[in-house]
Amino acid sequence: MLRALVVLIVILFAAAGALIYSVVSRGLSADDEPSTVEALLAGAMRRWATPQAVRARTNPVPPTEAVLAEALEHWADHCATCHANDGSGDTKIGRGLYPRAPDMRAQGTQALTDGELFSIIEHGIRLTGMPGWATGTAEGERESWGLVHFVR
Repeated sequence: MLRALVVLIVILFAAAGALIYSVVSRGLSADDEPSTVEALLAGAMRRWATPQAVRARTNPVPPTEAVLAEALEHWADHCATCHANDGSGDTKIGRGLYPRAPDMRAQGTQALTDGELFSIIEHGIRLTGMPGWATGTAEGERESWGLVHFVR
């Protein structure tokens, strides 16, 4: 048990050191892409911050034409500014964020579970440009689940 704790502490210090080095050597400019270390740490933190029960959730909303049409409207109003109409993230704001707005069509995004996508839509991601869109209502959750279908 103690050995595992020591290994964990060493790994955390190494990751923190790499992150600090990255920030010091590159500064705080949002012009560059995140370093490999930053990207790996961010992905790990997102997974750790999303409870397993949430990650395991499946979409309870059927992907009807009406749900997809509503999701398209919602996307155009709330998401396209950063993620673009086609989901590429290739907009002035999307390119200016740090990290950049992700390409919703990319394998990394599509590999997320329905629960992870729902959680990101509802609660956002700290230290990024992704806001949380939760309304605290069943209707708001249904809209977020509709967006999960749209992203797929």
